[in-house]
Amino acid sequence: MKKPLSRRWAMTCLATCLGLASLNAVAQEYPSRQPVRFIVTFAVGGGSDTIARSLNTKLGEVLGQTVIVENKAGAGGAIATDYVAKAQPDGYNILFTVSSHSINQALMTNLPFNTERDLRGVTLIGALPQVLAVHPSVPANNLQEWLALGRKDPRFKQYATGGVGSPGHFAGGLLQSMAKEPLDHIPYKGAGPALSDVMSNQVPAVLGTLSGAMAHIKNGKLKAIAITSSQRTPLLPDVQTIAESGIAGYESDTWIGTFVPKNTPEAVVQKIHKATLQALSDPGVKARIDSLAGRIIGGSSAELDALVSREIKQFTQVVKEQGIKPE
Repeated sequence: MKKPLSRRWAMTCLATCLGLASLNAVAQEYPSRQPVRFIVTFAVGGGSDTIARSLNTKLGEVLGQTVIVENKAGAGGAIATDYVAKAQPDGYNILFTVSSHSINQALMTNLPFNTERDLRGVTLIGALPQVLAVHPSVPANNLQEWLALGRKDPRFKQYATGGVGSPGHFAGGLLQSMAKEPLDHIPYKGAGPALSDVMSNQVPAVLGTLSGAMAHIKNGKLKAIAITSSQRTPLLPDVQTIAESGIAGYESDTWIGTFVPKNTPEAVVQKIHKATLQALSDPGVKARIDSLAGRIIGGSSAELDALVSREIKQFTQVVKEQGIKPE
């Protein structure tokens, strides 16, 4: 004779069914209930914020709902990420962030969230190449010449970035690990001061997004010597990639992607993803991203999650090898 089902087991089944029903209801009504918010990890005016503000209107048109951009800057993006990680998993709060998302998990030991456990990717929107550029007086025209200078004179090993834990810092750290070359990182409080000191020849080199440095390269105040992408950029067709320069397999773009809380229904994630792809196909959005030296990728949720997982492992090794500490 079969034993009767326990009351606790029955209540668990009921709760599970009600939860699934609730998630299905969320997916079916999304996004009719309220405006959707892009929670941007950095301040107004930066590259990721500019792309968010070029995308939100078109995305809203596709979704049939207003998409608001809200900046929650601070802690290298961790404040905004924590906010979204703890939000309701209903698709109304979407994290709009960059590769600092992976860096923070590798670098910071006391984060109030776990990047892979608490969030899931929606769309790998695109990437902004980074550039290694030097003061015009530096007698190097490519990466190998610059590294050779550093072996002769330690001052040339210095490179400025927008700060400890910035994508430029970890692009340099990855270069140091893969090339087995000791470099001297000079962190600044933002990309602007870093660029300024290199242009005034206080530091010989800078590593940061091409979009921030391009105007100074064009007017001759900086000299580009290497690109961090896997392929050359059409904006600087004569500048080699770091991989071409002898560091095989090197790639360290600043990617841009969107994330939602882990338990967000798959149907909601896919609705946001498909709408994002449609918005990215708009000529105006594409032109804005092109103007920032960016390239559109439109990668899937799974591709973005795989990228984050791979980078966390890679950057954790860089942190360990070089003893990098957060500020």
